[in-house]
Parts: sequence; structure tokens; C-alpha cells
Amino acid sequence: MMKIEPIESDNGYLDYRESLDEKFDIEFEVNSEYIVNSKASIKITFNYKREYPRRTLFRFVIPYGWEPINLKNNFCSIKSSVNGKVKTTHSSITLGYITLEPMKHGDYIQFNYNDTNSVKTAGDMAYLDKVYCALDIKPPKEKLYSRIGIKKISMISGKANSFLIKIPMMYHDKPVDIEIVALDKYGNKDNYFNEVVNISGDECLEYPKTAKLEKGYIKIKQKLKFKSSNVKTSKIATLMQYNTGYSQFPVVPELNSTIGKLYVTYRSISSASNPIVWDEDIENEVYWGDTHIHTREFSDGIGTGKDAFYYAKNVVLHDFAALGDHLTQRNNEFMEGRTNVSYPFNENVWNSLINLCKDWSNTDFVAIPGYEWSGRNFCVTLATKMPSPYESISDKVILFPLETAENAPLVDYYSKDGCFQYQLYEALTGVECAIISHTPVSYVMGTSWTEVDNEMEKVVEIYSTHGSSETYSGNYRPLVNNKKKGSVIWALNNGFKLGFIGGGDDHYSHPGRPVRQYKMKNIVPILRYRPGLAAIFSNKLSSNKLIQSINQRKCYATTGERIWIKIKIESALMGEEVEVSKPPIIIGTACGTSKLESVELIKNGDVITIRVPSSDRIKFAYEDKDLKKGDSAYYYIRTTQFDGERAWSSPIWVNYVKEKTGFNFL
Repeated sequence: MMKIEPIESDNGYLDYRESLDEKFDIEFEVNSEYIVNSKASIKITFNYKREYPRRTLFRFVIPYGWEPINLKNNFCSIKSSVNGKVKTTHSSITLGYITLEPMKHGDYIQFNYNDTNSVKTAGDMAYLDKVYCALDIKPPKEKLYSRIGIKKISMISGKANSFLIKIPMMYHDKPVDIEIVALDKYGNKDNYFNEVVNISGDECLEYPKTAKLEKGYIKIKQKLKFKSSNVKTSKIATLMQYNTGYSQFPVVPELNSTIGKLYVTYRSISSASNPIVWDEDIENEVYWGDTHIHTREFSDGIGTGKDAFYYAKNVVLHDFAALGDHLTQRNNEFMEGRTNVSYPFNENVWNSLINLCKDWSNTDFVAIPGYEWSGRNFCVTLATKMPSPYESISDKVILFPLETAENAPLVDYYSKDGCFQYQLYEALTGVECAIISHTPVSYVMGTSWTEVDNEMEKVVEIYSTHGSSETYSGNYRPLVNNKKKGSVIWALNNGFKLGFIGGGDDHYSHPGRPVRQYKMKNIVPILRYRPGLAAIFSNKLSSNKLIQSINQRKCYATTGERIWIKIKIESALMGEEVEVSKPPIIIGTACGTSKLESVELIKNGDVITIRVPSSDRIKFAYEDKDLKKGDSAYYYIRTTQFDGERAWSSPIWVNYVKEKTGFNFL
């Protein structure tokens, strides 16, 4: 097991120090709060009270998450009584100015941002922590900037235009809670929404008819239940009906008696909950969350870790959220003052991340410590002085139980002892963790599957804000670059047994934000889609239990909506293996958050049947008569809503044998 040696300063990756106690004449003309996506302007004026030599460098900083620095059309400008030169920087939120002559008492320098106030510049994220604008200075003989002025700004949400209604996915014969959050169009909680809303629901449910939100939220405890448990299951012959004409696909009775949804309205605002399902096959609960979040203090995110956990827990009502910051990649073009050098986590940094997770974890929400091992070909070349022998290495998110994370190996992918996948596996052998390959179909971040240890990796991130890695040809929401031997189907067809996870790869500290990211400010082109979600079956909400379930492939993936999806073959459920002694009958069930467009059954990478639901739910069966004795196959279900959102079940692996051994196995 390799170990990263501690370094002297946890802030060695910053190129500035704070000098706010010194007296400087600085004027900030900017409001102390702004509504998201509003017109905001900034003017920072520095008046010299002492002399500075020529080639003194000034750096102006705008708030993170705002419209990036742009010198076109005088959107940003610098005026000065001292001759100098404007300097662009590697960061999208900073602009520099270097003086070409000495400065004396009475001189000034002024930075203007959106001076005409004609552009909606304020960020569209209402962070918990305040954002800020700042001024840094660096005389020619200094190595670091000094931060001599800062103005903090509160970001305020817009008015509510939708509701997020969370109810438990699984029902176990006792009343459950209802949670409602009022969201603005950018996915921020409207803390000023204090109104009575109306609640309606499917016929099978009992629920309160109204609720009064306070500061945009309410939790109604144990007021939702099913009316009756006397439900007859449809016969297989009924479920196997196939639509060969123009009639609607039938909705079998149990879909309306064992699956229900709530609907919340206020004036013109109307939203639906996730489904709640009464299914005796499912003993566990389904927990929802994000396994892949980036932050500004730990790598290349925009918001803070506190922002991320607050948003996950209190705004989009996740059950869990995991930090997946780059272990050795803390440069950040979205933040100011980051030196472009390798700066790996040390013991102090890792412990601070763990402590942050402990601070936010309780019985209702689990914050999971983890990191991203970003294996890249250029890392191999830098570490070994040799070209990489692979088309790609792999980006992997590694999650650790909160109880034992302090002892986790920190594997430096810039090191010659940690830049290959086998070295990562060696370091993590015997360590309780979950290893999840990220964007495997990508060239740069993708996975070299021939080097993957399937005993160590049990799931794959089939979708994230980068797009879908399901397949190479005709892929839904494709990544900006794709390789043929990287897709999930390629791995499955080459013998890997992998469950599916939906990840965020959120870089805004707003995991699960219900907005496609190409619409957001301060983004890079590869972050284009809505962040994904992971659904995990577990008998307890704890980091170690969730990780155990991931490693048992008891999970599935969505593109951000809490869609219900189930696949069953004999007694086997998703993630399991089963032996059959006759052609398998696959039973699929799905219920969306809106109307379903299609449900597809995939066998060994090919669609073998399609069902077109007539509503938001469907249950069907299919007998695979093409599977013969001695054959093996994997099956999974893919469902798509009319709004474009999608879900993938983890596969079931089937072996057709002459005589069954009498059990299923993982």
C-alpha cells in the first residue's frame, strides 16, 4: 500500500495570502445581495496612498458562478491613472493589470464589470456560503499575491415555479412521510415561499389534502399510506400481451393499486412526486443520491463542500451524497489563485474532508467520503517518462465507509507507484470501499476495460452530466468524445458483470440540480447534461450499508428523475445471477415521474422487445425462446419518459442449464 507523505502547508496550492488587516483605500461598488440570474455590476477602485514600483501586478476577482470575465464590447474594463497593461489569467473569474511605471500617492486603478448593467451576470445558484469579489496585489519581488480587499455577497433564490415532492420509493405497510420543497426555475429553494398548497394523489393512496410550507419547505410525518393490501397479481399470459395494432397497451390492475403518486399545486404551479411502490419482492428501501461531487476546497468545483451537502440534504432531498474530488488535481479554472501544480491530498486534507462528512451525517442523511482517482495517459507519461501502453487508463470514484475512512489509502495517480489501475487495486485490496469507473466510453477519462478487476469493481457509472456511456453507436446523450471499446455494453459483452450507477460529476456543489448544465454559467463544454442519480437498495441508511449494496449490484441509474424500475427473472432481481431450466420469462415494471415514452428490454447489448406504455406506468412480461440450453445472457430494462429523462436497471445474468441447482447467487 502506498502512502502520500504530508506536506508543510494545506494551502500551498494557493498563490495568495490574506492581508485584510492592513489599511488600504479600496471602494467596492456592488450590492451585498443579488437575486440569481439578475443584472449585477461591480466597480472596484483602489486609491494609492504610498508608492509602488513598476510591474506591480493587480488582480480583480469576480464572484464564482457569475458570468465569466470577458473583454469584448467593454463588458469588463480597467481604468488607471498609471500606464499599464491588462493581463488575462488562467481563471475565468479573474483579470489582471500590470503597471508599466511607478505608482505614487493619489494614483488610482479601477476595475469595471458589466458597467452598463445590460447583462444578467449574477450566478444562477443560490449558495449557502456567500460569494465574493476581491482585489489582490503583488509587487514585483513578491512570490505571492496579497488579498487586500474583499466584499461578500449573498445569492438569493428566485420565485418558486415548481415543487420537489419526495415520498419513500418503497412502502412497507405503515404510514410514511411527505416532504415538499418550493424551487425556482434554477433549482434553488425559495426561502420566501410561505404558502398553503393543495395535495392530490392517485386513488390508491390516503394523504392530507393541504400543507403549509414555511421558508419553502414542509415535512408531513407519517400521513401517507395505501388504502388496501388486497391486490391480485395479473397472470403471466396477461403481462405477455404485445401490441400489434393501434390500441393502447393495457394498464394491469395492480399498477393502479400498488403504485401511487402525489401531486402538489399552487396557483399555476403543479408538480408530481416520485412513485411510491408496494411490492412484496422488495424488502429494503430505495435510497437516492449522488456518488460524485466536486468542490472548490478539495479540487476543481465551484461551491464549497458545505454548499454541496446543504443542497443535497435540504433542497433536492437526497438521502446521501458523496464527495468525489480529484485526489491530485487541485488546480481550478473556476476559482482564483490556484497554482497549476500537482498537489495531492495529505493526511490533514483527507481528515478535514472526513470531518465535513461527519458534520453533515445523521439518521436522515449520509455524507460519504471519497475521492476521484483520475488515471490518465499523460499522468503515466509524467510518472514513468514512458508513453502509456493503453488507449486510456480510467477515471474512478472511490467511496469509503465513514467509520473507517481515516485509514483509506490515498493513491497518487501522478506517481509511478499509483498511475496504473492494477496499482490502485493493490492498494485497495482488503479495504472496504466501492470503486466506480466514471465516463468509461470517453477517450481522455475513459476506462481500459482489459485492465479492470471485476472482483474489485462491481458497478459502473453508466450516466453523468458528461452524458451516457451505455453504448458507442447511436448513444443517447453522447459525450463530447467516445471510444468503441469503452462503453458499458462493450464491457458486459466481454464478460464483465457490472451494476449501474447514475452519477453527477457535479462541479457546482449543487448535486442533483434539475437543470441541464449547458444552460448554466461558468461551465466547460464537456459538462452538458443534467446530473444523474443513483438508486440504492439497502436495509439501512448508512455509508457502510450503501457501499455493501453497491458492491452487491443492488442499485440502478437515472438521468436525474426518481423513476421506479424493476426487473425480475424467476426469483432473481436486478444485480443477481440465476439458473433456469426452461426459456426465461422476464417481468418488467416501471413508473415514471411523467408519462413514459418507451420501455426496452436489452439482452446481451441488443434490444429484443419494446413496450410503449399508455401512461406513466407499465408492467409486462417477455419469454426469451431464443435462449437455448447451455446459453448464458444478461438482461436489463431501459425506460425513457416523454420529457427525455431515462432510467436503467442493473442487469440480471441468466444461465440456461439442464437442471437447476436450486438457488440464485450474486
